This record gives sequence, C-alpha cells and structure tokens, in this order.
Amino acid sequence: MAGELNVTGLVNGFDMNSILQQIQAIKSQQILMLQGQQQQISDKKTVISNIQSILKNLQSSINNISDPATVNAKSVNVSNPNILTASITDPNNVSEGIYNVNVSQLATNQVYASNNSFSDKNTSLGLNPGTLTISMNGNSYNINYDNTDSLQSIADKINNTASANSGNFRASIINVGTSSNPQYKLVIAGTKTGADNSFTISDTGNAVSTLSLTNIQDAQNAVATVNGLQLQSDTNTFTNIPGLSFTAFQTGSTVLQIQKDNKPITDALGGIVNYYNQLVDTVNKETGKDGKLSGEYGLNQIVNGIFNQLQPLFTADIINFDRTTGHISLNTSKLNDALTNNPLDLQNTLNNVKNNLTTYLNPYTQFNGILDQYNKSYDSQIQNIQNLIDLQTKRVQTEIETLKNQFIKMQMLQAQMNNISARIQATFGNQNSK
Repeated sequence: MAGELNVTGLVNGFDMNSILQQIQAIKSQQILMLQGQQQQISDKKTVISNIQSILKNLQSSINNISDPATVNAKSVNVSNPNILTASITDPNNVSEGIYNVNVSQLATNQVYASNNSFSDKNTSLGLNPGTLTISMNGNSYNINYDNTDSLQSIADKINNTASANSGNFRASIINVGTSSNPQYKLVIAGTKTGADNSFTISDTGNAVSTLSLTNIQDAQNAVATVNGLQLQSDTNTFTNIPGLSFTAFQTGSTVLQIQKDNKPITDALGGIVNYYNQLVDTVNKETGKDGKLSGEYGLNQIVNGIFNQLQPLFTADIINFDRTTGHISLNTSKLNDALTNNPLDLQNTLNNVKNNLTTYLNPYTQFNGILDQYNKSYDSQIQNIQNLIDLQTKRVQTEIETLKNQFIKMQMLQAQMNNISARIQATFGNQNSK
C-alpha cells in the first residue's frame, strides 16, 4: 500500500505480510458470518417485496372486473374503413346489431378567395377607404382599410379582428404561382364546419371588387343515413346514435356491426388467474425446505384467504381448481355463456368478489401495511448487522495495524542483533586468525 513501510525480508525466513494476511483472514470470519446473515435477510426482503408486487397486480386486475364497461364491452367492425371509422363510447347504451350507413355529404367550412392575384403581397393596392364586414352567426366583424393597405395588411387586419372578437374565421395569403413568378391571392375561411358556421362578406369601399373576392365553398353539414334514417352533423363526426361515434372520411356506403366483446372481461379474469398462480408458486417455493422464507408458513394463509374470496367464481364454474398444482384456470366456455345469458348475475358475482377480495388484500398491499412492516423489520435487521460489521471491521483493522507495528519493531530489533552478531564475529574471527 502506498505510503506504508514494508520491512518484509529484513529477517530471513520471516514473511510479515503473509502472516498478517492469515491473521486478518482468521479474525474476519465473524465479519463473513455477519455478511452471510445480512444477505439472508436481504433475500427474505426481496421475496416479501415480490409477493407484495404480485398482490398489487392481483388487486389491479380485481378492480377491472367490477367496471360495467368491462362486462358489457362491445366492439364495432367497419366493412369499409375508407368511408369512416367508428368507436364505442358507451357500451351500456349502444345496441348490438348491424347498421347500414351511407355518407352522402361531408361537412365543409365557408371559404372566400380572390379571383385576382398580385405579384407582391406587400405592395399597396391603392384602395378607396372603406370597411369590409364579415357577418357570421348574427355577429358583424368590421375591418377598416385605406389606400395604404396591401394584400398582407388586409389579411393581418382580418385576423386581428377575428382574434380580438373570437370570430370563427381566418385570412391567409396563398401563392398560386411560383417562387420566381409569385401570384398571391387572399383566402378567408371559416375555422369551423357546418351550415351554422356560414358567413357573408360586404364592403363599403372597393376591396371586394378590386380583389374579385368570391365565395368558392359553402359551409354545410355532413349528411348520412343509418338504416334509412337521415342524420346530420356540423362536423364529420356523428354522435347521434347512443353509445356510438363514427367519423366520415368520404362519401359512400359501409356497414357497421356492433357485437359483444368478451375480451376485456376475459383479460381481467385471466390476470387474476395469472397472478394467483404466481403467488402460489412463489409462496410454495420460498417457504419450502430450501426456500428463502423456509418455515414462514404464515404466508400460506394469504393464499388460502384469496382462495376463499374467489369461491363465488368457483361456484359459478368460471374458475377451476387443480388440486395437484394448486393452480386455478379460467373456464372461458362458462364465462362466455354467463356473459351471453346472465350478464347481470355475472356482474353481481364479480362485484361481490371484487369487494371482498379488495377488503382482504388491503392490509397486505396498503402503505405501512403488513408486508411493509415485514420489510421495515428486515431493513432494521440489515442495518443493525451492518453496524456490527462496521464495528468488527474497524476492530480487526486496529488489531492488524497494532500487530504490524509490533512485527516491524521485532524485525528491526532482530536486524540490529544480527548486525551486532556479525560485527562481533568479524572482530573475534580476525583475532583468532592471527
């Protein structure tokens, strides 16, 4: 180690470092034992945390089964998705069946555009002073202009007026030419579709005539027939059918088929089955002979308690039990039959299971609950052992340092004695030779 005096070899046959390492290894046995105990407790904490995670996942799956939208879930299929897309907004209100839809008209916004174009959007148009009035939804929006205004400044004034007064229209400048030969036109368009959002433009000066401002698109509603009944919407999204929404992309005909969707409830119950089986395997493994929680059979009570709360599903044959493995499985045939023929009874059963199982699991999953207390106890034990390890490590280091200093002194004294002996031998040896 840097900065330390290494005197090994001062005395032949005495390897101080090797001896110190052996002594340190012997005295560190207690530290190794404590570290082993610490690891065992840490392993127990890991198992408890895993069990807690499984229980929380189980509880999440349980919460899903009580949602009426899960039991009453429906799906919609569109025969021609190029015409429209559809979604279920309320499975409790939408009726199963087939809907023949014909979209005859899409919703559009009002659009005015200038027929005349200009090579410079910022050059003055030389207009006679006047007022451009946009009339919309019973409101009038006045835009004053004069002979200094350009195409761009008129568009800016229109937009400033719309923003200040919450008008549902905007102006823009469009180049219908090229970058080298621009041809700019003014476009005034409604920001909302539907017949109620139409507007007109009047003028007290000559802006409309100079620009040759013309209505090029009327605001209109989307129109569709569903099973022969006409529906209208100010947007291309129709919400006229309770529990169903569809958005048209183009005109044409398609068929919507709404049917029962068992996947959400199957997935929710499948989650319960999966997490229960995970819990069974984890508890059996970790409380067994070679498990990290060997002998902690209190955890088996959690499994038994959950099993008891699932009894209504066993009674209804929706969940089966395998006595050999301790696992449960979902009887999808019985589940589908219950969903079709007895959805209300099934909902009541699921609500009962959800309420009872949630009440049972809360003490184990909640903050500062039973399993949290387990982990806090383990944390305390781990810290206490760490304190002992730190204390013992410091003690061993002190003892080794003391021994090292003693060995160094011993070697130095031995070296001095050897040196004296050599000089005596040399002196008396020389006299004897005379």
